This record gives sequence, C-alpha cells and structure tokens, in this order.
Amino acid sequence: MGFGQHQTFYLRQQWLTKGLIEVDKNPRFFYEPEHFEVLGVGKNMAKSIRYWLGATKLVKEKRSIKTELYLTELGEAVFNYDRYVKSRFTLSILHYLLVTEKNEASTWFWFFNVFNERVFTKTLLYSQLEQWAKDTFEKDVSINSLKRDIDCLLQLYTMKSYTNQTPEDVIKSPFESLNLVQSTTETHYIKTPLKHSLTGECLYITLLLYINKYGVKEVGLNDLINEPELWGRVFNLGRDEIIDHLDNLQEKYGIIFTRTNRLDVVRIEHEVQWDEVLKSVYENEVLV
Repeated sequence: MGFGQHQTFYLRQQWLTKGLIEVDKNPRFFYEPEHFEVLGVGKNMAKSIRYWLGATKLVKEKRSIKTELYLTELGEAVFNYDRYVKSRFTLSILHYLLVTEKNEASTWFWFFNVFNERVFTKTLLYSQLEQWAKDTFEKDVSINSLKRDIDCLLQLYTMKSYTNQTPEDVIKSPFESLNLVQSTTETHYIKTPLKHSLTGECLYITLLLYINKYGVKEVGLNDLINEPELWGRVFNLGRDEIIDHLDNLQEKYGIIFTRTNRLDVVRIEHEVQWDEVLKSVYENEVLV
C-alpha cells in the first residue's frame, strides 16, 4: 500500500521539469548528498519531487551495483515534446498512470476508482477512505496519514483560491488545469468530466495501456463506464460522453465498437503500441 509518500507536498509547477532535467543528466542525481540544494528545495520537498516523478511513471528505478533512476519511455517523450509539462494532454496521461496503481498511490486509486459519490465533503472522504483502507489492507493506516492524503489530493486537483492573496502568492499544481475536481463551496466539492480537444486521444492511449496491462482483446461498454482503471471512473465520464468519444475514435483510429441489444463491446483488432500513438499525437497535433 502507498499512503503519505508525498511528504505532505502536492505537486508544484516545474517540479517534474526540474526532476526530468536532472535525472536525464545524472541517473544518480537523487542519491547525491546535495541534490536538494541543486533543486532549490528542502530535503522533504526533494523526496516529494522524486515521489511524483515515480508515481506518474516518468522515471523508473534500476538496481545494479548502485541504485539509479532513468527516464521511462513516457518520461523521454515528455522530456522531448512537452518538457515543461504544460499540455493537458500530457497531464491527462500522467493523471491516468497516477491513479491506476493501488499500491503506489492508494488514496488516489480509491478516490478515482472506488469512491462513488460525485458531490462530497472532506468529512465524507475521510470516513469512507478509512473504511476502505481497513477493508483492503492488512496493515493499519493512521487516520492522520489518510487525512493528509485527502488534503494533498484536493490541493493537487482543485483551483487555488486567490482570496486575500495575489496570484503570485498561490502555488499552483499542474493538475488543476484538468478541472477534474471543483470546489463548489467552502466545504463541498464535485467531480467533473475531463474535457479538452485531445480527450479522445487520451482515452485511446489509456485504453491501449489497460489492454497491454491486463492482456485483454476487448472491453465492454459497461466496463468502460463503471470499472476501475477505465474511462468513466478515471476521467469522470458518463455513458453518453463515452459513446460520443467511441464514435469519434472509430473514425480516427479504427477501433471496433460493436453495439447489440445485450452486449456493447469495444475491440482493437490490430496490435497498436501506446507509445507510438503518444509520439504521433505530440508530433502531429496541436497540444492543449
């Protein structure tokens, strides 16, 4: 299980960029004694940067004589095409990878794949996450750790308030731009669907990731809507929105969407590599 590994710091603008640049230059960077000074942050913030790089699958650890970090295929693509991680297309892929690993970012997995409420309060999140952790993991997790995770998650996704502050004083998270969670009042929040001009491309790539991960050939429409690690859950999309995207993806990428009276199935007949589609989007589409 993975709780509290972010050191209480939500992801800040430029953190991923700084980390990618340093890891690209030196795979041992995060194991050097003065790495936090190079990053210009404290030791715990440096640990948090390293955590976010790994949790979003931009870097991976390799152990031989010495432990080193390397850019993943995704990390290399982001480094080459969107180094400052400003595109919502990039952030949507990073979001998917962050929230689909139950044992690395457990609270994030629970919130986007298990938690059913569309409108909610922090109090509701605390109580339901605590119950899920008890039911799911053998080892106890402190309520304070769970609360810190919830606070971090909401800070990661919700737009920061400028009340009594200038915009320069508010530290933004890049995930705010996805608009997946909104604050409606001081105490209430709402999940909102992913919506930008490259949403379809994001859905296609994440479906390829899912198919590759689980070794399946087809996915039912109801699964796309309701099952963990798929579009409805991860991106807050409803049935009609998903069907609209499927219709568009049939035309653009040739996926097969078979609709019958009893069973609606999505199938990708030809082997397609997700990283090739990713690079094609970076090279041929206008990033948003």
